[in-house]
Amino acid sequence: MWIMKYPLIIRSTIHLDNDIETRMPVIFTKDGILKSYLEYALMNRNKSHSWLDASASAIRLLVEFVEFNETRYKFPTDLFQDFSEKLFSGTVNTKGKDESGLRWSQKSIATGNKIISYVTQYSDWLCNVKEMDSKANLNPWRKAISYEQRLNWAAYSHRHSNSFLAHTWSREYAVEQNKQSRNVRFKQDDRGTDGDQAKNRFPDSRLDDLLHKGFVRPGVLLTAPVFKRLELRDILITILMHFGGLRRSEPFHLWLEDVMPDPENSESALVTIYHPEIGASPERCETRKETLARKYQMKPRNKYERSKALHAGWKNNKLSAMKGNFMVVHWFAPEAGEHFLFYWKLYLKAQYKAPKKLRKHPFAFTNQFGNPYTLKQYKKKHKKAAERIGLTVKKELGTTEHGHRYAYLNRLKEADVGDIYIANCMHHKSLTSQKIYESKSDNETRTALKKLEVNTESALTIEK
Repeated sequence: MWIMKYPLIIRSTIHLDNDIETRMPVIFTKDGILKSYLEYALMNRNKSHSWLDASASAIRLLVEFVEFNETRYKFPTDLFQDFSEKLFSGTVNTKGKDESGLRWSQKSIATGNKIISYVTQYSDWLCNVKEMDSKANLNPWRKAISYEQRLNWAAYSHRHSNSFLAHTWSREYAVEQNKQSRNVRFKQDDRGTDGDQAKNRFPDSRLDDLLHKGFVRPGVLLTAPVFKRLELRDILITILMHFGGLRRSEPFHLWLEDVMPDPENSESALVTIYHPEIGASPERCETRKETLARKYQMKPRNKYERSKALHAGWKNNKLSAMKGNFMVVHWFAPEAGEHFLFYWKLYLKAQYKAPKKLRKHPFAFTNQFGNPYTLKQYKKKHKKAAERIGLTVKKELGTTEHGHRYAYLNRLKEADVGDIYIANCMHHKSLTSQKIYESKSDNETRTALKKLEVNTESALTIEK
């Protein structure tokens, strides 16, 4: 008889009331389905697919750890303490031996902290909602020592100073909360990240080459007209990211009706990116989710599994104050809107492939068959285009499609645009969200210091 040694995650279709179906990660153990986690996942089914997948992966690791170490611990807290330590150290010792048999490699600090967070949330739910004995909580609260209290207050102060609703916070509640600490705390990461983030920017000096020498159709003469020589669809998506600051997934939510001439400048494009679910539909008085279901038998693209071609992610973006639940693309430099509108008109006239009769959809960017263009297809096109102009494609060099949003924000910073305006351009709800995009590389820092050296008299003398 075959016995499953390692727990598995299998994405399964769950049938709910009223003939509703949902796809959900289900954890299978040697004893069958982990029913408590399935119930927990169903309660959180409206969260993103990435959250559900990451949560399930974390709990699977915990189950695996318990399977291999179930007799070693007297108390649940001891088990979780050791589990957390093994995340950061791995299970193989310096002599290459692994008493647990897990053969885990060590996780990064960021990854390990996320796993601890997901498991802690699940454990809290088991104790609070399922009314399990509080002694079974893997990561319970305890009295914080003085050092931990200082860290708690530092974290609280940071959140408070950057919250738009800080005036509603209760000081008394904070005092009591900061006296407590989780038994297992997140591991502190003291490494600097500025240099790493800075490298993520796509080089502005190579953008024109990427658009006009990279996104070319193979086999077409250089003397051919623009609409025959260039891949206009890929150019439009890249302009939206590099000069409009969109994330790489957001252009794939664009409908044909979402682009129009700007009322203030008819030569420039006004582009609006609607929330894929609650955004106002151009048809009737309904949401885009409703129109997709009624007219096209489709789901919003953020609701497809990440493994599906149609998937396109969606962050918790700041939407316009106007009705409709959309974001406005803010061009920087402003003339980029004029270039976009020029290529948009050419694209619709010469390259846009309308959907086939039985596969109708409203999305603006299509492939050669008229189906919705996918993020995976664009990533391949972007990689080939970058390599075609001699770039090495790596995220840390900024030469992937991810680097355009970084370039957009840093140009805004270099132009001394105020933080509140940058937050609007990036569609961030918090001013601190954009900090991860702001950085200078080691080379840029050295260059800046060399410029300062010219105007600074040296305090050192060298005796020859």
